[in-house]
Amino acid sequence: MSKGLRLMLAASCILFFLGGIAMWNAHTRPSEPPKTARHHPVRNRPEAPPVPLDRPTTLLLIGVDQRRGDPGRTDALVLLAIHPKKKSVKILHVPRDTKVRISLGRGRTALDKINHAYARGDGTLSTIQTVESFLDVPVDHYVKVNMKGFRNIVDLFQGVDVNSPRSFSYLGHRFHKGPMHLNGSQALAYIRDRTGTNDFDRHRRQQQVLRSLWRKSKHPSTLLKLNRLFNILRVHTETSLTLKDAVSLYYTLSRVPEKNIETLQFHGRDEWGSRYYFIVPEKERLRIRSLLRRHLELEA
Repeated sequence: MSKGLRLMLAASCILFFLGGIAMWNAHTRPSEPPKTARHHPVRNRPEAPPVPLDRPTTLLLIGVDQRRGDPGRTDALVLLAIHPKKKSVKILHVPRDTKVRISLGRGRTALDKINHAYARGDGTLSTIQTVESFLDVPVDHYVKVNMKGFRNIVDLFQGVDVNSPRSFSYLGHRFHKGPMHLNGSQALAYIRDRTGTNDFDRHRRQQQVLRSLWRKSKHPSTLLKLNRLFNILRVHTETSLTLKDAVSLYYTLSRVPEKNIETLQFHGRDEWGSRYYFIVPEKERLRIRSLLRRHLELEA
């Protein structure tokens, strides 16, 4: 898959998700945002045409794996840095095994995998604080979705079409190399497998699934699915976005040309011991930090 196509897929999936959030917020009250997220309540006012964002903004997408009796942990972390005037977006996938100092709440920290901040700390709040500290950029808004919600959305659209890069088995599902049609349970296994591969290969498979969802979401029959989509988002999604926020984000991103979307990737090394870690050298962390901060106009 070419770099340009990967960028298009990333942008498409985000537009689809924000569109769903916007429609959902039109029918439900927004969740209370974590204290660290910059959030400005909007009073009721007459309807007006959608307007783009008025300043550079960040959005953190949090995929959470929750099981019965388990507080859960983050299975996916994606940060969007959006510059409305330049009509540009930088997208950073943060590998879940990245070794960082995580926030545990009440001023406590520990050296651990970044995805453990959710379970060991104060959930979404600790995840946001950890990302902000690691990248040295503010998180303005967040969207959190659990994996059951993702599976239900795939089933709502009668499955997804992918092109598996290899043959493998995971969680009782077998995938063969080449084109396949997957239901929700299969799609979830497809995007989560890391046996014999790594997070970066998994990111490519995630983009295949989201590309298929985006294509299906544009079909006129989607209108008949809105009530069920609202129910899935209400139960399985949490966000700091108000309706106005979501509409502005959707409108801003819809105007961003493909050539102005850049996917950032950490370069690092594997560390094997009592547990596995992905190590991001300090020089590499500072490189990504600088790219994000300059894009957000936080530094010259």
